[in-house]
Amino acid sequence: MPKIPTVCLTLAVALSTALVAADVKVKTAQDKSFNFKGIKTYAWHPEGIGDVKVLQNTTDDAADLKRRFEPIFVESMTKGFASRNLALDTSGSPDLHVTYYLLIGPGNNSQQMGQFLPPISYWGLPAFAPATSSLQIYEQGSLVIDVSSVAQGTIVWRGLAVAEVDRGRTEEERAQRIRDGIASLMKKFPSTK
Repeated sequence: MPKIPTVCLTLAVALSTALVAADVKVKTAQDKSFNFKGIKTYAWHPEGIGDVKVLQNTTDDAADLKRRFEPIFVESMTKGFASRNLALDTSGSPDLHVTYYLLIGPGNNSQQMGQFLPPISYWGLPAFAPATSSLQIYEQGSLVIDVSSVAQGTIVWRGLAVAEVDRGRTEEERAQRIRDGIASLMKKFPSTK
């Protein structure tokens, strides 16, 4: 029978690997006071569809990344908004403006011995002194989608998709990962009906 510390360490390593290996994590936030009912149209923000920022010293060129991935962002968001009953406005009077930001930078994952245990054990003594026992630094990509109300001039919904950048993937695999992340975000966009 394995000893408890060995089991805990094995569990911590397995959870660490699972968290980093998870494909795309998505989060959304919305202005609870904004009524999405009756919203019918959107347009890309007049100051630009989006922007790419490389937050680390690499050979990546932000303009090249924008050229390669913006068509995928636009296509995926267009499909996502259509699935939420929103049409791209061509008249110049949209209900919403949409923009994106792609941020490439460092991410990290850390584990502490005993982090999954209660702070005080049943016999009243702390199980472990809190100390980082595992630290992983990796390249992370974050896609932020901001949707603002044209009438109010404020952001009413924000979606965030975050994933570890895997340079070993092909361009098509990267594109599919982006599509899947945006599709997951758009499923969380509020209903307009």
